[in-house]
Amino acid sequence: MRVWCGIPDGPDFDVVVVGSGAIGLTAAITAADAGARVAVLEKADYLGGTSAVSGGMFWVPMNSRMAELGVTDDRDDALRYLRAVTAGRTADDVLLALIDRGPEMVDFLERRAGLRMAAMDNFPDYHPEWDGAHTGGRSLDPEPYDITQLGGLAESLRPDLRPPFTMREYEEWRIFTRFPTDELRRRADAGLVARGRALVAPLIKACADLGVTLATGCGVERLRTSDGAVTGVEGAYLDVRARVVVLACGGFEWSPEMVDNYLSGPVHGSCSPPHNTGDGIRMAAKLGAGLGSMREAWWGPMVLVPGDETDGAQTATLLRFERTGPHSVIVNRNGRRFVNEAHNYNDMTKAFHLFDPGAYDYTNLPAYLIFDERHLREYGFLAHRAGRPTPPWIHSAPSLADLAEALEVDTAGLTATVERFNDGARAGVDPDFHRGESAYDRYWGDQHAPHPALGPVETPPFYAVEVVSGVIGTKGGVLTDRDGQVLDAFGEPIPGLYAAGNTSAHPMGPGYPGAGATLGPGATMAYAAGLAAVRHLGLTTTRG
Repeated sequence: MRVWCGIPDGPDFDVVVVGSGAIGLTAAITAADAGARVAVLEKADYLGGTSAVSGGMFWVPMNSRMAELGVTDDRDDALRYLRAVTAGRTADDVLLALIDRGPEMVDFLERRAGLRMAAMDNFPDYHPEWDGAHTGGRSLDPEPYDITQLGGLAESLRPDLRPPFTMREYEEWRIFTRFPTDELRRRADAGLVARGRALVAPLIKACADLGVTLATGCGVERLRTSDGAVTGVEGAYLDVRARVVVLACGGFEWSPEMVDNYLSGPVHGSCSPPHNTGDGIRMAAKLGAGLGSMREAWWGPMVLVPGDETDGAQTATLLRFERTGPHSVIVNRNGRRFVNEAHNYNDMTKAFHLFDPGAYDYTNLPAYLIFDERHLREYGFLAHRAGRPTPPWIHSAPSLADLAEALEVDTAGLTATVERFNDGARAGVDPDFHRGESAYDRYWGDQHAPHPALGPVETPPFYAVEVVSGVIGTKGGVLTDRDGQVLDAFGEPIPGLYAAGNTSAHPMGPGYPGAGATLGPGATMAYAAGLAAVRHLGLTTTRG
């Protein structure tokens, strides 16, 4: 059932979930499947949260889809890898809970929600050379979903104007100029969705089938309490009582104050909807919840394309192949490269945050991605294609010197940098930053090129776009135990309050183990929170 907020007093529920992304919906399904009366309250006018416009992938070690491909995984390998990725900042009991419960969560959602996912057997972990990493299979991709199954709820799902290709198809096609646009248009016309919407849509349907109340336009502002326990939520037009509250309403990337106070680097753009303003974190903190990893985010190099908006706010676009494929480099104002452009987006963006104490400014901001006519002709650049008028947000010039002048970048620095890069790229090497040496670098390159991640920048005219330090979301928030129960500043549980996803101190800490590591571990913690809520309510689960 879908309702709009608009009455001051609501009914009683066993469980209220704040946030309607995949993580919140997982908690709702888990509790409702055991017979709990559940409401999902969404601040925005659409269901699905950031999940709906994401890649929709789950990163889950030991998942059963790997076995279907004949791919094996190992619990101890996964633990060693996660210890390294999280830099020892996440307790082993939490990491083991993720490893053990993740496959159970995936199987539960397939059985109860009809969520079908496939393992990407060639998609490596983000640090494939590290001990315990896997060459493929831990990242799961949702199968396309027929949105007409939602009936009237379909119009409540957050829209995504991108064509409905799966990430496995992206893996195969890789370059947008090679995508079968007519076939993708036919899919969209037939009501098929992919990626994030294909993840969220079956979860919404499962909630509706289980009788979960789905409410949009329902911003929660305060937590109700009684004798130290959380007993419901309140808002401007909302007063709902509940025995358990699960906070799954995203991070704080759209709160300038929290970004300035907490994050380790600047945020100049985000690709998430503009509703993640730290509401859940602030509400829990007011009750004494402990906070963790507040300086961390899911970082990414992004471009701000004028007119790209979500719910009236300018959103950014994450750069992928544009920086990992041949014939492109990223430079700072001195015209110098400063990072392996093909490294995973989370970690490479941290190089943008180097601070120069003498200049009292960031050394590598502003930054520019430089590419040539060959790159544009063979691959395009985001939605722009060769032969079309160059949009104003892309700079162009007949020579690198002219381009440097237009950008106010050091001319000698840029020309020397590109010359050195080209010398190495022709031979398939990058002596400065080792681009193309990692299996991850090569995976995201052009598989048909002599060197998938490397190619000289030498064919005029030359182009540039400013690359900003962006975030997919923040990952710091309220501290929880292995069951998702919120802990206070002294490590004691707050009765009746749970959190998961980017509202919590995400268990991935400073790292990013692989594609889907935002949603996979987040949904696993939400599943754990749902099970804990069921136990708290004295109900019986149907898992297994």
